[in-house]
Amino acid sequence: MKAIILAAGRGKRLYPYTKYIPKCLLDIGGVTILEHQINSIRDCGIDEVVIVIGFGFEKVENFLRTYDGLGLKIRTLYNPFYQTTNSLISLWIARGEMDQDIVVMNGDDVFELDVLDSALSMLEEKICLPAKRRDEYEDEDMKIVVKEGNIIEVGKSLESSPSAESVGVRVFRDTGVELLKRAIEEEMRSDSPEKKWYISAIHRLIEKGYKIKSFDVEDMFWMDVDYPGDLFKARINSNKFLNSKFYSDKPYEQRLLRVVDSNR
Repeated sequence: MKAIILAAGRGKRLYPYTKYIPKCLLDIGGVTILEHQINSIRDCGIDEVVIVIGFGFEKVENFLRTYDGLGLKIRTLYNPFYQTTNSLISLWIARGEMDQDIVVMNGDDVFELDVLDSALSMLEEKICLPAKRRDEYEDEDMKIVVKEGNIIEVGKSLESSPSAESVGVRVFRDTGVELLKRAIEEEMRSDSPEKKWYISAIHRLIEKGYKIKSFDVEDMFWMDVDYPGDLFKARINSNKFLNSKFYSDKPYEQRLLRVVDSNR
């Protein structure tokens, strides 16, 4: 299995913290968001990671060169349109990496290891979207409507009342990978693809009648870091998700150097 991390965005909603630093490199308790994600990926037995970068790509690649990546194959892909596009374009750029089962995650998500582990454990599902129920939902939340275990609507604006918020860690297996690739290509040929999130490709599959499974992560910790308030919340709750055995006690500058493959 391979992990694809979408981390090209400018992160303007996190200003001033992202004025010079990509949000995936923001500190959340002694480590960056990106390091937390990669360590969780490795904890779950995935040894190949592809990171789509854009804003601050030099900083991301410099960080990866200092990351203790033994046992991991890490590559970067560059999205040259990051300033004017959303995640559909980033995932389209990574379409050549969809040659096996994949987990796709947004570069601003922090989560308890059990969130990823539980999603990966649903081996029979071709497409699996974890979700988290909330008492109320914000306009920017990626919401879903679930009926009999299947997602029947997904998006930030829904016709029906939301059942839960879609967690930004999604798994595609077997024919689900090919279905995602085809749906992305179709979305790229639709109107204004640069404005779309890649979830629109999943919505397209739902409209065609494909079954998209969901499960409630319940009390497992997950959140995306979109605003300064989210960053503070993630830092306050970092003890809930920064528990990987791969976190090093060494100072940042003493971590093992490694070469990162890049394709820009």
